Amino acid sequence: MKIYRSRAPVRITFGGGGTDVPPYDEKYGGLCLGATINKYVYSSLRKKKFDKRIKITSWDFNSLQSFNSIEDINYDGNVDLIKAAIKKMNPDFGFDLYVRSNVYPHSGLGASASAAVSTIGVFNHLRDKDRLTSHQIAELAYIIEDEEIKNISGRQDQYAATFGGINLYEFHGGNFVLVNPLNLKKDYILELEKNLLIAYVGKRVKSSGEMHKTEKSMMNEKNVGRLHEIKRIAKDMEYSLRKGNLKDFGYLIKESWERKVAYNPNVTNQHIDDLVETALKNGAIGARLMGAGGGGHLLIYCNSNKEQIVAEKIEKMGAKIIFFSFDFTGLQTWEVNE
Repeated sequence: MKIYRSRAPVRITFGGGGTDVPPYDEKYGGLCLGATINKYVYSSLRKKKFDKRIKITSWDFNSLQSFNSIEDINYDGNVDLIKAAIKKMNPDFGFDLYVRSNVYPHSGLGASASAAVSTIGVFNHLRDKDRLTSHQIAELAYIIEDEEIKNISGRQDQYAATFGGINLYEFHGGNFVLVNPLNLKKDYILELEKNLLIAYVGKRVKSSGEMHKTEKSMMNEKNVGRLHEIKRIAKDMEYSLRKGNLKDFGYLIKESWERKVAYNPNVTNQHIDDLVETALKNGAIGARLMGAGGGGHLLIYCNSNKEQIVAEKIEKMGAKIIFFSFDFTGLQTWEVNE
């Protein structure tokens, strides 16, 4: 029997987060710099020949649901994102779908967007005609999360999960999104992988949608100015990476985090502040929390040969180091005989 599979990488944020969220991107244009890493959300699908019954299994949420047909799929707060992706793709056959992730849910790495992209991807692989383009997949994943299940978000995560790589994303309102690969020298990429740490600090209390909803309500003149600064720093980061000025890039990570905290103090807490301070005292140049904030993963850039010292210090405080390399493939689909 043939099994169809897909995988979509999760992303790490360097800078610009928040400028991809409406209405800022519509009024001023958003700019985000980030990369995808070799941690994935996988989807596996077994197609049924003679019946329309559907079984959805999510390892991460310990969920198993069955439906007689696609018309019976309902939203009940249980893997609604996956259900919405299925309904949008509207397959005309029954199937068993299994979804799992390499990372914890609600951990600031955009795993929900990767789940949507992975699910769309495996069904798109089965289409004989009218296959979606990469831009269409990313946009559909955004629509599912933002409009269908009302988890307010920007577009950075969906485009990163689809395209992969190290990119500067431009958001000009709606689906007008430009994906600009940095095409860095191999030496710069290897040095980044050596000097960067990713550390899990604990699950977020609030969902990213709740955090973004709060931030939209804070869109006053002062905070718009802060978002302008966050966008400017993302552009400076791009320049530093292209030129190989990696220490400057590290310092900009620190500056970006300081601007983010000034914009919304609720993105951090005492434990996160203590971890950042400890990292900076023991050899880190810059550190920031990724995603909407309140928990998840820290991104830390270290001075040369200080990464193990920083890792040891923050692990003693309860953080968990995640080993990674960059992903340059984005969404992948394939099929095997089982």
